[in-house]
Amino acid sequence: MKRFWILTIILCCIFLSGCEKNQPLLFFNSQPITPQTINHPGRNFAADQPIHYILIVPKGFKNDYIRTQIVKKDEKTAHWGYKIYQSKDFRIDTTKNYFINYFVINEPGYYFMQIFSFDNFDIPITRNDFWVK
Repeated sequence: MKRFWILTIILCCIFLSGCEKNQPLLFFNSQPITPQTINHPGRNFAADQPIHYILIVPKGFKNDYIRTQIVKKDEKTAHWGYKIYQSKDFRIDTTKNYFINYFVINEPGYYFMQIFSFDNFDIPITRNDFWVK
């Protein structure tokens, strides 16, 4: 089963991404992340629906912790300001090159998630956006 996961993650990196093979990737899904659902990422979700995600770091993690940050574009400001909707720190298994989790958002809007390594909170290792309707 472990080989299947690794093969699936590698194939996902190659086929779903047009970027460099060592770039970290962040994918969202409305279903829990499994070898069957990983190839069907999504960007549109319903409010109060679990949004599952996988962070794939082909080179492996440098630290034992990551910080996830969900940022909402606020339509009520003159220039679409940003507000941090949620921020959490996670301990990760550095023997794996992926991290899987989920979150729930109850406010409709446009969001992006960025993930930071604990050695640099200024530049995210990856970022991806999504909509909640």
